[in-house]
Amino acid sequence: MVSAARSRHWHALKTISWGLAAVVLVSIFNWRFKTPIEYAEFAASDLRIYRRTLPQPTGSVVIAAIDDKSIAGLGRFPWPRSIEARLVDALRSYGAAVVGFDVFFSEHDPSDLEREGIAARLKAAGVQNNAISVTLGTSNDAAFARAIKQQGATYLGYGFNSHQLHEPSGGDSSAYRTQFMPKPPLAYNIVRKTFGATDDVISASGYLAPIPVLNDASRGVGYIDIDEDEDGVARSYPAVIRFNDRYCAPLFLAIVQAYAHNAPLSLDLGADGVTRIAIGPREIPVDESGRMMVHFREEPDKGIRHYSAVDIINHRVAVADLRGKIVMVGVTAHALGDRFVTPLGGDFPGVEVQATAVDNVLAGDFIHTSRETFAEQIWAGRILGVVITVAAVFMNALSSAILVVILGVSYFVYVTWRLAADGALVGIVFPLSTLALTYFVIVSYRYFVEGKEKRYIRSAFELYVNPHYVASLIADSRVLKLGGERRHLSILFADILNFTSRVERSEAEPLVAMLNAYMTVMTNVILESGGVVDKLMGDGIMAFWGAPLPSQNPARDAVDCALRMLQELRTLAERDERFKDVAIGIGIATGEAIVGNFGGEHKFYYSVIGATVNLASRLEGLTRQFKVNLLVSRQTFDEAGSGYVAREIGLVKVKGKDQLVATVEIAGRDGDGLDLGYYERFSKAIGLLQRGYSPENDLRQLLRERPDDQVIAMCLERLGRTDRQPLREMVFEFDRK
Repeated sequence: MVSAARSRHWHALKTISWGLAAVVLVSIFNWRFKTPIEYAEFAASDLRIYRRTLPQPTGSVVIAAIDDKSIAGLGRFPWPRSIEARLVDALRSYGAAVVGFDVFFSEHDPSDLEREGIAARLKAAGVQNNAISVTLGTSNDAAFARAIKQQGATYLGYGFNSHQLHEPSGGDSSAYRTQFMPKPPLAYNIVRKTFGATDDVISASGYLAPIPVLNDASRGVGYIDIDEDEDGVARSYPAVIRFNDRYCAPLFLAIVQAYAHNAPLSLDLGADGVTRIAIGPREIPVDESGRMMVHFREEPDKGIRHYSAVDIINHRVAVADLRGKIVMVGVTAHALGDRFVTPLGGDFPGVEVQATAVDNVLAGDFIHTSRETFAEQIWAGRILGVVITVAAVFMNALSSAILVVILGVSYFVYVTWRLAADGALVGIVFPLSTLALTYFVIVSYRYFVEGKEKRYIRSAFELYVNPHYVASLIADSRVLKLGGERRHLSILFADILNFTSRVERSEAEPLVAMLNAYMTVMTNVILESGGVVDKLMGDGIMAFWGAPLPSQNPARDAVDCALRMLQELRTLAERDERFKDVAIGIGIATGEAIVGNFGGEHKFYYSVIGATVNLASRLEGLTRQFKVNLLVSRQTFDEAGSGYVAREIGLVKVKGKDQLVATVEIAGRDGDGLDLGYYERFSKAIGLLQRGYSPENDLRQLLRERPDDQVIAMCLERLGRTDRQPLREMVFEFDRK
């Protein structure tokens, strides 16, 4: 029982070890090779967020699109700044609340450069400045600056070299300013740092500013850098970038700030980086680097409304559509670029991303991740892996598979609820991968290891039972009844004669080798005959026929097996010197016995018990007294049928039994070359007793022919002890086995 319990504990420990190893393996893979899991998580997150009905925009943000229609109506883009001036003037007349340009104005209008050249030549010719101004008129940049200033709430975009999304003409990086212009970009009004705070935010060393005249005229400038994830998809927007010891604000927050009547922008930094960003009382959830995820509405022009710039300039848009609105101006024409891959598609205008970010803040509609949500998914994966590991120790494969499904669905429901409740995007790939891989490892381990054990058990059982029987048992295990049942069996005991004296005069190693060779041959014979090897007891063998599967004639099977064992021993002696002087005695009894599983609750064995077993053991012992190789009970001989050379010795009273047992020596089979007449003469001589005659003379004649026949010698001895009283039966009594 202790051994079985220890084995179960050992298997449980190994199962847990394999499960925990799987959890550790996935964790290491996730740490060492982040990209595959990140890519899978990106795809899974996109499906979770955008597979459902998307929220409708607030309606407070619209887009003034520089689209194909506008280019067709106003000319090739980039336009002269006078057109942008007309657009801003039109938006002012519409009553737009805030205007934001997702367009770079880092270079002067080309026509203004040409104008400056003409002015320089006129001035060199002596023409007065007033005359030059009258002649050439107002520059386009100046006209645009005037319109911006008059509108009063127009914001311009700029870019940092941290992203390099917008290069100046010719890719000249020298256009990036390393110092602020006199009117610097918008920055956070309030910056709070706790003790040990770190600047774990995106930083830049230069920015591509609007030209001074426009920079000065604007209400403010904000960066328009958009982040792309490792898979090239734009999902987030950096809400803060550090430059020249200032924490600069993006265009979308600058616009919301103006729309919210200059609500203060606040930034909190802690030991992990950004801990809080807020505009007025509204917090904006970001990660530790300050990135805000953009919750997209619909595909372009299906969510946030688009209006062609040419229609706005020509006042073909209803006043109600623009009055009091935030108007984002940007490029949507396909040929002009500024497009991004987003979860909703691969052709998303940058201005749409900006407008969506503004709408997210206005609606308070956020999706966010952070180190906290990342840690949550890591711990969730580990816990799921450990739970299924421990559960698998106490559950079968089907139950543990059901538990895996329950755990996986429960976790998915939980993260779906978190996303709907507070926008927390907790990952599912690592936890579910850990759960699935851990279960796969455990199931594989149990399949191979337990399968190996089952194969071992089967092969071990086949050492005792015919393999065909084992196959039948596996096909229908109901034939094996737990406990015992009464069956009609034949039981065989076999021992090597004088083995004890052989042990005393032999070295251990050679003796064991010889014994193993002997047992291999003998057990093979038993198994091939359909018998069950019940026990191997030193040099002794116990076997039986008729269970666990029934036999048509267990007695004949046992007798045939015994005769073959004797033949195999003679064959061994012919080819192996070690068996020259080896002889065995075999006893077989047939009758009712109890067969089944015997033992304790936690330790049992398949065996047979009963008086028939004891009789077979005693008959095997009597082979030493009669100096014969095979003794069987009369019942065994009768049930075995004809075809054997045998003689009935007489009645035997064995130790432990009061009843006399008719005993038969089987010398071989018909046709084995034995002297059949010799055995018939013995039987006739013994038969004289039943008719009241003494067989002494006949027996002595037989003894002269075979002086070493111990059976005849014992019969003559028994006749000599009759005290002149005639015997009716040849009866032998023994007080020991």
